[in-house]
Amino acid sequence: MNRSLVFAAVAAVSVALQAQTAPAPPTVPQKAYSVKGPHERNDPYYWLRDDTRKNADMLAYLKAENDYADAVLAPTKPLQDRLFNDIVSHIKQDDSSVPVRERGYYYYYTRFETGKDYPVVARKAGTLKAKEQVMLDEPAMAKGHKFFAVNAWSVSPSNRLLAYALDTVGRRQYTLKVKDLATGKTLSDEVANVEPNLVWGDDNKTVYYIEKDPVTLLSKRVKAHVL
Repeated sequence: MNRSLVFAAVAAVSVALQAQTAPAPPTVPQKAYSVKGPHERNDPYYWLRDDTRKNADMLAYLKAENDYADAVLAPTKPLQDRLFNDIVSHIKQDDSSVPVRERGYYYYYTRFETGKDYPVVARKAGTLKAKEQVMLDEPAMAKGHKFFAVNAWSVSPSNRLLAYALDTVGRRQYTLKVKDLATGKTLSDEVANVEPNLVWGDDNKTVYYIEKDPVTLLSKRVKAHVL
């Protein structure tokens, strides 16, 4: 028998067996929904948008998709683990950034600890031999959150207050928060739905930020929050 025909037959049998054992992909129902605008249109999948992450039907469908992906990719799990471990082996896990001096006094830097997914944001006063002051302990802050990201931080001109943008949802809709570095306490002041771009005013109590549109998630207007 022709060798190419044998290979073709084996490949066909293999594909057939895979088709029999592979799980069926989930189906997503269509629900009529009229999207208003200059040109009205019907979007049968609009119901999948759930900004609150609480729609039971949407969450069930998302779980079904994740389960399907896990089942299909299960045979590649050993290779996935090997690739992951190889990539991690080339990363210096206890790395740190180059200290940057600001206002001629504080040295600011971030550092990672082995096995941690998030950095510690810290500073030292006057000299690099000074005692470290931790401004944000992100590994501790991230505990209990399925998603965590601090995408921007800025210290006030007085060197006492730290403004930072925090996202614990994953939609890049950050919350502006402020921490008193002298006491270690986080102030009650906060502003939701902002871009991760923060600038202090010279009065040490005004923080300028960019508001996001809650629907389009685009930058909308520059605002000021006074503590």
